[in-house]
Amino acid sequence: MRDMKRSGNGLTRPAAVASDPPPPPTIKVAGLSKTFSSRGGASRKVLSDVTFSVAAGKTTAIVGESGAGKTTLVRCIAGLERPSSGQVLVHGVPVRLRPGRIAPVQMVFQNAIDALDPMRSVGSSIAEPLRGQSRGQRRERVDELLSLVGISPSRAKDRPGNFSGGQLQRVVIARALAPSPSVLLCDEPTSALDLSVQAQVLNLLMTLQAKHHFAGILVTHDLAIARALADDILVLRAGQVLFHGEVGQLLDPSAELDEYVRRLVRTSQESELPVPAKLPCASSSLEPASPTASTRPN
Repeated sequence: MRDMKRSGNGLTRPAAVASDPPPPPTIKVAGLSKTFSSRGGASRKVLSDVTFSVAAGKTTAIVGESGAGKTTLVRCIAGLERPSSGQVLVHGVPVRLRPGRIAPVQMVFQNAIDALDPMRSVGSSIAEPLRGQSRGQRRERVDELLSLVGISPSRAKDRPGNFSGGQLQRVVIARALAPSPSVLLCDEPTSALDLSVQAQVLNLLMTLQAKHHFAGILVTHDLAIARALADDILVLRAGQVLFHGEVGQLLDPSAELDEYVRRLVRTSQESELPVPAKLPCASSSLEPASPTASTRPN
């Protein structure tokens, strides 16, 4: 029970109670900068002091046009590129790719067809991060993951060419979740899909996050998608952070925003997606709807 405190008018009111401290971040990007140098000695700064953090069960969207620095930021977060300064920490540990070790940040790529080997079965691709487990364990985990993303486990031996674009994106999501990552990094995960399938994939990502509680980073040029999926948004332009805050702050008509950011907001309000409000992360009973194995449109 909250302590009571007597006010000047003789009435009692709840004493001030300190709000619960925010949860520690799963991933922290701190002062990240990146400069590329050419052979001629010229240099080009593509990221400048980018800082943000994401807690478990939350999603931060990184929004920006082509050339904003999103790709370089993605590569630094994933450990594929070393920043010129700053660092990326997962549970307080710097992210570094090491041979034979599973990275704590797993990626969902933009073009699913390019992310999968056309000569390997989808089950084999999903099992790739599970090296070190027995064959039976890998098979069981693949079946579990396919069911989780709404694809029949009986299709594990099929090759990518037998799936639609939306189904392939589900396969890529399943592979990213195979090692139970702390952070799921989604790089334009729906840009190659039509509008109805975009909504299905976004709903799936929200459902999976509610169930598995990973920290999410969504990289997109589309603020409408960011608004549907993210808890807070970081707007990037020419490597500079123009806005970082909660979605509500971005949509507040009285908020003082950079003109570029304000233009993004206006555009996104004209392209609403059929996606419900973000699901509560505490839920563990949510399962994505399972389409029939023969369904091609999604």
